[in-house]
Amino acid sequence: MDNDLPGMQLVRSQGGLVRTLEITLDALCVILLILMTGITTIDVVGRYLFHSPLHGAYESNELLLGILVFAALPRVTWHQQHLTVTVLDACLGASFRRIQQKCLSLISAVGLAILSYFLWQHGMQLADYGDMSNALQVPIAPFAFAIAIFTAISSLAAFMHLFVSPRPQS
Repeated sequence: MDNDLPGMQLVRSQGGLVRTLEITLDALCVILLILMTGITTIDVVGRYLFHSPLHGAYESNELLLGILVFAALPRVTWHQQHLTVTVLDACLGASFRRIQQKCLSLISAVGLAILSYFLWQHGMQLADYGDMSNALQVPIAPFAFAIAIFTAISSLAAFMHLFVSPRPQS
């Protein structure tokens, strides 16, 4: 039996700015999921009952899914709920595991910051070129900017693990 995923309970911060950000991101994720479900339902019903699929359904779900994944990333990063492989944990002492966690947090923070920078640069290129989606003709740059911002927030969350540990509250 694998005990790496005990219950997978929803973890919440106690209050303040982090909790407000969590509530905002949770609400955004719920709205995006509802939108994607509604779009897919309308598309399937229209396609199979009325032989008229929803124009741009696939494309809109692609864009919304990108936002959804990166909107959830700050919460996952803050609560350290990423999927992990614990090959060496049984062999390591508690102090070495703390050092390992700090090193991993630093590597994650730097990696996410670099990714955020390049995503922002890509968004700037998309905006300069005026890139639009194929079917719906909506600008793609705002999606890239949103993803870059969510990645930057995730980088900040990982960086904060060097100084504080989140205190889960069920």
